[in-house]
Amino acid sequence: MIDSAKTQSLDGWCDGAQHHYPLRVQYEDTDAGGIVYHAQYLAFAERARSAWLRYLHIDQPQLLKDRHIGFVVRRIAIDFEQAAGLGDVVDVTSEMVKIGGASMKLQQTITNVQFRHIVARLIVDIGVVNLLIAGQARACRMPEDIKDKLAHAQASPPITAA
Repeated sequence: MIDSAKTQSLDGWCDGAQHHYPLRVQYEDTDAGGIVYHAQYLAFAERARSAWLRYLHIDQPQLLKDRHIGFVVRRIAIDFEQAAGLGDVVDVTSEMVKIGGASMKLQQTITNVQFRHIVARLIVDIGVVNLLIAGQARACRMPEDIKDKLAHAQASPPITAA
């Protein structure tokens, strides 16, 4: 069995207010020419957002099960700067721009690690919803404990390993 300390490194790390989530472009992410499909950048960003929340000890499955609360993407603006290719290592950084009563706005940047060029930039609006009744997501206020963790991450100094 793999212990949680080893799996925690799968969720990236924080450097101040920025969360870093590295990943390698796999064959399934690319077209026949070895270039990343444009929709995969959205998938990379989604994985990074989920990893960031886990890193902050915000357990999305537990929130859903115990409090019937979830995060939903309301809007994404994406600018494609350059293509990434098969085998490239990219770093997805996520940073809080704004926290509201029932929403948050993140800025995400996908960078090619080897060449240090920006591949894509995203601005993501996320809403908090109550999912108590299946199929009826209703906007709700963000729980204070979650808001506190997000606010702390927004203004955090770099985290060092203990």
